Amino acid sequence: MTLPETAASGDRLATLRDLRDLLARTITEADSARDVASLSRQLTDVLSLIETAEKAAPEEKGTALDELRKRREARRAGA
Repeated sequence: MTLPETAASGDRLATLRDLRDLLARTITEADSARDVASLSRQLTDVLSLIETAEKAAPEEKGTALDELRKRREARRAGA
């Protein structure tokens, strides 16, 4: 998905992650030190927003089948 498509979906965290990736690519391609400095500040802000959003997001809970699969994998890893 493109950044505009992700933004239109309403998924704030996914939009922030796409924006982070776009900023990182743009920084890598920038020719001007002034642009790099400005974009780096924006990237730092976006990273902070992502961290805050991830902490606020409810932890995803799996199904009973997911739990069974985890237990089975743990037993196999211990054997």
